Amino acid sequence: MDEITAVKASQASNRDDFGVLIDQHYKNIYRFAYHCTGNHQDADDICQETFLRAFDRIGQLKNHDSFREWIFKIASNLSKKHIKKIRLNKNFTEKSGSSGNLYENNDILPLENLTQKEKASFIRQQLQEMSERLRMVTVLVLMEGLAQKEASKILNRSEPSISRDLNEAKQWLQSRLRNLK
Repeated sequence: MDEITAVKASQASNRDDFGVLIDQHYKNIYRFAYHCTGNHQDADDICQETFLRAFDRIGQLKNHDSFREWIFKIASNLSKKHIKKIRLNKNFTEKSGSSGNLYENNDILPLENLTQKEKASFIRQQLQEMSERLRMVTVLVLMEGLAQKEASKILNRSEPSISRDLNEAKQWLQSRLRNLK
């Protein structure tokens, strides 16, 4: 079943057809949430909440062929809310005198000495250190492969601002990765 047919059937409260939409988009939404939060449990929670909200509000979706953008927008909003909550908790923890650093070991090793798993971990760490604005653009465009136009709709921003942020994010990542060599 194609996406538009599944959306229309889901709007008629057919849970099985909404399951088709979940199957089509779950991995992408989970991966997006994981790259935004850096935590599997948080990503799973955001993913589940995204699809619950989507099911509850599927009747409000007017443009049947924009489901992908719509579901990413929901996930993006939930991820932003979660990141804000984590920052508040981190600020509170730091003010209390406890260590809130997710990555205690900031030693930078040469790239050739790192395993693939360590490289992936380092890149995830760098994503977490990016500003939320740059991280969202990076994950949507570079990691999820969405067009800048789609990202601008999901994030409620202009295409030129998405383009600027994408260039800034690439430069930021390049400077960090250059330190590994």
